[in-house]
Amino acid sequence: MISIPGVIIAATLHEYVKSLVAYKLGDESIKKQGRLGPNPLKHMDILGTIFLLVFRFGWANPVRITPFSFKNHKQAMLLLFAMPFLTNIIIGAVFAIGANVFHMNFVSLLDIFSMEALIIMEGILYFIAFYNIAFALFSLIPIYPMSGILLLGAIKPMWAVKISHHEKVLQLALVFFIVIGFANIVFGNLVHNILLALSF
Repeated sequence: MISIPGVIIAATLHEYVKSLVAYKLGDESIKKQGRLGPNPLKHMDILGTIFLLVFRFGWANPVRITPFSFKNHKQAMLLLFAMPFLTNIIIGAVFAIGANVFHMNFVSLLDIFSMEALIIMEGILYFIAFYNIAFALFSLIPIYPMSGILLLGAIKPMWAVKISHHEKVLQLALVFFIVIGFANIVFGNLVHNILLALSF
């Protein structure tokens, strides 16, 4: 239960920022999709959320972008990838540092809160950090609905086209690797090391 705020914040921020960037760059269709507000119900994907909660890796409801609405397609794709990615990284770093500071002052806080309350609060801070970092790293994968396909489309358009031809197979393979725990082994260890690096 204490991981739920982290899942909601990470997924919602990622897609909300992407929606905002797309709209500012000229994609009016974003407004019609109702994606310009930070309402989690608009940005969360049911299956992706379940995967996030159960396997720690999943996806949000991807924003449907209209590519021809951008004046500079390459720049738009780079921004649509970079801004949500950096947002998750920054929020993850802030909460990781916050969780560390909280842990360092745990004993002194016992004068104000109960042990159970402090454990829950520290857990919430940790999972917000974990899921934001995890969401950012997982978004690097160039398979729709991950944002990595936007980055690949900007730097290697032909590669993105080739991947799109095998999209369904690659999506099934990705789900398989998440379910068997391979994604958790690879990305989980990486996220853990990043969070350790943010400790002091």
